Amino acid sequence: MNLDIGRAFSYVFEDQKWVMKILIGGGLILGGIITFVGWLFTAPVVLGYCVQVLRNVYAGNPQPLPEWDNWGERWMDGLKAWVVTLVMALPLIIVALVIQVPASILNAVSDSGAGTALSLCGSCLSFFLAIGVALIVPIAVARYATTNSIGNAVQFGEIFATLRQNIGMYVAVALLSSIVVGLISSLGLILCFVGVFFTAFYGSLVQYNLYAQAYRQAAGTMQPSYGSPYGGPPYGGPPPPYGGQRPF
Repeated sequence: MNLDIGRAFSYVFEDQKWVMKILIGGGLILGGIITFVGWLFTAPVVLGYCVQVLRNVYAGNPQPLPEWDNWGERWMDGLKAWVVTLVMALPLIIVALVIQVPASILNAVSDSGAGTALSLCGSCLSFFLAIGVALIVPIAVARYATTNSIGNAVQFGEIFATLRQNIGMYVAVALLSSIVVGLISSLGLILCFVGVFFTAFYGSLVQYNLYAQAYRQAAGTMQPSYGSPYGGPPYGGPPPPYGGQRPF
């Protein structure tokens, strides 16, 4: 494992327009919540922006923060990435529907303890499934970002093969995403609560940088070259999507 964790946190501030880009991202999250239904537009756009960050890091772009443009494309990217994440989380959803919902009903209509026992079993199963989901989502989202194909992103056989060969690295990514990035997001509570939306967006940028770095290494792109802090794109692989050029 050779993740550049420090750079995942610092690369944002190397962009000359980082303040404005963070303000726009955080503002979109805040605006979506304030308008209630606005999240149907803003959430996919923000997620699509993060997907483009993943693409740029994977392609070896030394300044991966994209401009806030191509809003329709960002929205569609975000929607597709959300679908991919939803497919990966289906086991958790099924457990909730098959076990947790009946347990709640039993608890409401009976005090026999059957509902509590069923809920406990469901919680234990959900815990282990959540760990699995946290490990495979970074791979699936990266597969979508680098191929622009939902079908490619949900090929479970290849996802699990990648995970088996890089289990230590993806455990680290999952831990960093859930703990460290979560702590960064919560720092915004200090700024009269509103700041949490901007720190949450920054945390997402860190998270997707880690996703990209991990997938680059899983794809065999550990050799640094071409002046990029992330190394070169996959040797013999396709060029980065959306017109990016391989630097060789």
